[in-house]
Amino acid sequence: MYKGSENSWGLVAKIFHWVVALLIIWQLFTGFNLSILEFSPQKIAFIEYHKIFGTFILVFILIRLGWRFYNSSPSNKNLPKFHRIISVIVHNLLYLLVILTTVQGTLMTQVGGFDVKLLGLITIPRLIAENLEMYPVFKSFHYTLWILLLVTFLTHLVAGIYHRFSGDKYKVWQRMSFWLNKS
Repeated sequence: MYKGSENSWGLVAKIFHWVVALLIIWQLFTGFNLSILEFSPQKIAFIEYHKIFGTFILVFILIRLGWRFYNSSPSNKNLPKFHRIISVIVHNLLYLLVILTTVQGTLMTQVGGFDVKLLGLITIPRLIAENLEMYPVFKSFHYTLWILLLVTFLTHLVAGIYHRFSGDKYKVWQRMSFWLNKS
């Protein structure tokens, strides 16, 4: 139940998956809103929450990766080869982009002259010196990563929705869902 099996990722992996999905949705929307908000106390508060959730996602995703290597996974032997390849690419790209975006966001913040606190509690040591001239480059790169993460996330979401509503003949949705079909 807690660990994966032939037909399910297991409860722990499912919790990791859905919590990270919700947090990524939050981050994508707040990041977009930050790009259009005028400077104000509200924007400063949003930035603080964005940094806290960003560091939480990084910690959570690293723990999730550890669990993924420890946890057994459902079999993909029934999936078509093309489907298996695309699935591996999208999942690995999601992990890479989430980690890269959070680390790069930390660097961007530090280049801008501000600190980042891990989970809002512990100040992360400076990995890069303040350089306000380079800040726009870091901001642009963060935006590019945001677009790539959004596209990859939406690809994953559309594939999940497809499996959910197309009869799920390969049981892809069922393996990550909290509600198992009896069929």
